[in-house]
Amino acid sequence: MPRTELTARDRSRWPHFLKDLGVLLWASFLAACVATLLFFACFDPQLLVDDAAPPAWLADRSAGYTVGFFFFWMMAAIASFLTAYLIETRDER
Repeated sequence: MPRTELTARDRSRWPHFLKDLGVLLWASFLAACVATLLFFACFDPQLLVDDAAPPAWLADRSAGYTVGFFFFWMMAAIASFLTAYLIETRDER
C-alpha cells in the first residue's frame, strides 16, 4: 500500500483557536500558581477576613487559598487574552 504524505492540515488535529486557548490558559495557570505562592507566603487568608463572623464558606483557611488562586488565575487569564488580542490586531506597519 503506498504511503501518502500528510498535509499540514492533517497533522494538526486541533483547530488553531483551541491551541491558542490551551496555551493561554496554561500560561495563566502557571502565573496564578506563582502569584498565589508569593501572595500567601506574606498573607494569611484567615487574617484577611477581618470580620467577627465571616461567611461559612470563607471560614476555612483552605477556602481562602482556593478563592485567592482562582482570583489570580482569572486576572492572569484576562491579561493573557488581552495580550493575545492586541498582538493579533496590531497594525503591520
